[in-house]
Amino acid sequence: MNSLNQNEVSVTNFGVKFTPASLAIQNYDAMVEQTKAIAAKYANLMITERTLKAAKQSRADLRKFRAAIEDKRKEVRREYAKPYDDFKDKVNALTSIIDQAIAPIDEGVKGLEERQRQEREEAVRQEIKTITESRGLEPDDIQYDQHWENKSLSSIERTRQIAAAADFVKSQKEKHEADRNAIAHYAKALDVDAGGWLGLVDQGVEMTDVMARMDAYVDQQKQEAAAEKKRQEAQAAIDALHQKQVGDNTIDTDTGEILEAFDPVDLYHISVNATVEEFDALAKYLDNNVRGWAETDGTR
Repeated sequence: MNSLNQNEVSVTNFGVKFTPASLAIQNYDAMVEQTKAIAAKYANLMITERTLKAAKQSRADLRKFRAAIEDKRKEVRREYAKPYDDFKDKVNALTSIIDQAIAPIDEGVKGLEERQRQEREEAVRQEIKTITESRGLEPDDIQYDQHWENKSLSSIERTRQIAAAADFVKSQKEKHEADRNAIAHYAKALDVDAGGWLGLVDQGVEMTDVMARMDAYVDQQKQEAAAEKKRQEAQAAIDALHQKQVGDNTIDTDTGEILEAFDPVDLYHISVNATVEEFDALAKYLDNNVRGWAETDGTR
């Protein structure tokens, strides 16, 4: 590809014939005096209901005078700008020719740079895959860093950074698994369900914090159980004041309602011949399975 050299056209050959223009208001000093006189004429007007109409007319006259001056400025500016506008059109024609030459070169440069970037990205992703697999991880486990694609970054430094990122993720995963196991064992020791507590670990709550919450939960459960037991005992004591035993039935003394009816029982007399060990076993069975029993002769 050819490039510009000293024999070709350059901006040093871009000569411009330019004669600085001069703008001057004829009789400017007289115009200043006239304008001051007009302004002074309308100065310090007292606005009242009687003079309101005249004041509005004065304001309109001043605005008309001011607009006439501004219109003259705009007229001169249009004429003054015509040479520059013509000059600008010629410059734009020149730069357009250069832009047409730049466009395909720019497109080619950008296309090549993009292909090179894609090649660097592919190399980075392949290295990530190799490094993560060696640590039992997935490539998506580490966050991709666009900085790894920079041409200024050496391959050794890039490998070091990717390995450091992978090692950090691996250590975090190992810590997370260890925390889950610790919480599961702690839940078993406290005799509580581990599900919700493991969920807190998965949300990123520190293991020590989760354990502290578990302790607080167990303490609260114990306190609530103790309070419920006391409530039931108090209620039973209150109920006993309004109950009496009639035969095998418990009667509410306020309503006469039968609160608890006992099944009728029969009295049986049995005689047993047994060794001491056999009789002890029988006694334990009777203790656990009948309403009451007693030895009649006191002998074994």
